Amino acid sequence: MADAPGREHGDRARFLATARTRLRSAPDENRVHPPPAAPGTVPSPVFLVVDHDDLPGTFARIATDQGSTVHLAPGPGPDLDVLADLVERHGIRSAVCSAEAAATAVGEQLRELGVALPEPTPEAVAAADLGVTSAVALVAATGSLVIDAGVSGSRVVSLLPRVHLCVAPVDLLVATPGELWRRFTGHPERLPSNLVWVSGPSRTGDIEQLLTVGVHGPVACTVILTS
Repeated sequence: MADAPGREHGDRARFLATARTRLRSAPDENRVHPPPAAPGTVPSPVFLVVDHDDLPGTFARIATDQGSTVHLAPGPGPDLDVLADLVERHGIRSAVCSAEAAATAVGEQLRELGVALPEPTPEAVAAADLGVTSAVALVAATGSLVIDAGVSGSRVVSLLPRVHLCVAPVDLLVATPGELWRRFTGHPERLPSNLVWVSGPSRTGDIEQLLTVGVHGPVACTVILTS
């Protein structure tokens, strides 16, 4: 029998006891921003995790923390052995590529490895094992890829296949999200219709703080930074 409208259900005392316990403990260390200098003041917009002398290293560290796998390629394209390992590890049989030159070049390498490359129709994208994209920016502070739907030709290539591979040159790295957004300051016409920020595999959580990977997107994300 359902509870009557307006009546509580569940263990109220247990819920409040957990909340009180957490409120009594010290707050978690903020690894991204420094605490305010004094109560009531606004902290300066500094990302503690960023090493400005080593943005590739910062990106690799943070993206790995987010669940991505990061490779630094010594040349302008990914090594075939790295792609072969990806194909074997994830059982890749079919892949779809965005319209970006870096992505289509990887598609040709995957074809050499026996991976099928169907035309990226909505049905083929949804059924593909791997989606290959590039990016318009990589954000070191958050380990994020930024994909412009207008440049990539589609949002779904990075969202529907069960594995996402992004191949992008290291010179697209920016230190913080603000550096990317400032490109559009005073130039609203430059804003694309859609920017997809990807920070590791797809994740979702609920009010019980249970984190599940891959419910509504890729279960794995690999990033190859090229020189």
